[in-house]
Amino acid sequence: MKVGVIVAAVFATCALLVGSAGAMRADNPVLTGDVGAGDSFTITLKDAAGQSVKHLDPGAYTLVIHDHSSLHNFDFSGPGAAATTDVEFIGDKTFTVTLGDGTYFFQCDPHSAQMRGSFTVGAVTTTTTPTPPAPPPAPATTKASASIAGSASTFKPSSGLSAGAFVIAVNDRSASDGFRLSGPGVSKATGAAFRGKVTWTVKLKAGRYSFGSALHPKLRHSFTVTA
Repeated sequence: MKVGVIVAAVFATCALLVGSAGAMRADNPVLTGDVGAGDSFTITLKDAAGQSVKHLDPGAYTLVIHDHSSLHNFDFSGPGAAATTDVEFIGDKTFTVTLGDGTYFFQCDPHSAQMRGSFTVGAVTTTTTPTPPAPPPAPATTKASASIAGSASTFKPSSGLSAGAFVIAVNDRSASDGFRLSGPGVSKATGAAFRGKVTWTVKLKAGRYSFGSALHPKLRHSFTVTA
């Protein structure tokens, strides 16, 4: 009887400790990062109240990253903490990070010049202006994709685009039409009889561009590039 009582007590104690550890993890404040929703050039980090993160207290946090696009990634870094997703990855990832006094940064690595943010923790307050590390050089090109099949055509991303050099992977799946892209300084198309994949390297300027059917203007769409 005594041995049975002791064993039961040991199991009860272990269950209590495991439950307490799980509760501690669940009690961590949650930070939510989003990047590339709809293949857009957007990145955010918000607290449990849905507010953009500006300043936090030191401690352990649960970082939940929603990576919506294979064109972008979410890279989080700062004193004693780092978390990232791969550019090709699409999905959700959860990390536990311990934040101390200092400044923390988040960005999309391929587009860090326009997709980035920062916040402070602990003794470093938002009234000071921290000196962030110099961002890596802006990429020479922005990747995009385009396709045509029957009467349907796509161009991704089609929003949040800034002027610059682009590498566009075109997938022409129509045997009777071609894919056409035209706008300021650009006029390119695949042949009507062509069927396959090509890559275009172009420089898009500020203005409106049209894309879609090479033969039927009514089957074309448009997007805007900003300066």
